[in-house]
Amino acid sequence: MMSLAIGIGNLLIGAAYVGLGLLSAWETVSLHRYRGWSRFGIGFSLMAASCGPHHLVHGWHVLHGESVSWPMFAATLIGLPAGLVFVWLRLETALGGAGERLVVASAHRAVLLTGALTGGAGVLAAWAVGQPATDFGFGVLCSSTGAASSDAALGVGIHLTSATFLTNMFVTMTYGMVGWYLADRQVRHYFENRTWSLSGVALAGVFFTCAQMHLIDATTPGSSLMLVFDLIGVPASVYFLWVVKQVHNDFVTDWNRRPLVGAAATPARQSPWSGGDRPRQ
Repeated sequence: MMSLAIGIGNLLIGAAYVGLGLLSAWETVSLHRYRGWSRFGIGFSLMAASCGPHHLVHGWHVLHGESVSWPMFAATLIGLPAGLVFVWLRLETALGGAGERLVVASAHRAVLLTGALTGGAGVLAAWAVGQPATDFGFGVLCSSTGAASSDAALGVGIHLTSATFLTNMFVTMTYGMVGWYLADRQVRHYFENRTWSLSGVALAGVFFTCAQMHLIDATTPGSSLMLVFDLIGVPASVYFLWVVKQVHNDFVTDWNRRPLVGAAATPARQSPWSGGDRPRQ
């Protein structure tokens, strides 16, 4: 039952990443002539090009007998709500809907929810990395799971110098920082408007839970195909983090300023301040 939930959950998450990445890429290319290139859209597409296939391959392997763990199961369940909400809002946008909701919630409730989720993430992280390390040799860098000898051959413990561990830990940090910048933007939005952007909060949750899942994957032996997408994810995550930090600090002007929110289309009429003819009274 646990393997079924993890496998199907990863397939759903992977399909969502791939679909959102393709949609983001299409909007970026098709709208760049009059809105400019969206740095956020490009970065999101690159991120999805690695994370989506990673989860698809992982889910497929789990359904075919790959080992699973309770931290992996918990991380999958925790990651689904934010992802489902964000996908729902994006589908609503694609169908011509608002694609956004403003949520009224007190700061105390937000702090309690954030504290509970942070505590849960800490427990999962401690649970995942609490197992002993089995290999410190640098020769394991040439494989995804380390040298196939003694404990390594049995898949017991964490291989601290394996490419799987290093790449997943790297994107754990980068995507965790992306989530931090997105969450900070939502906190600022709350202090200015006393409301929370549901899409913004969901997107921040997506990256926090994505970082959590990569942390769990770092402590689990993976396949060579998953390692390929993990390696692609390293430069993709660096570029995406750079873009998010630039937008967060107002160093760049991006047409997708509020990430992936609202319908990206030509306005129905000119605004009064656009410099065109004055609208009729």
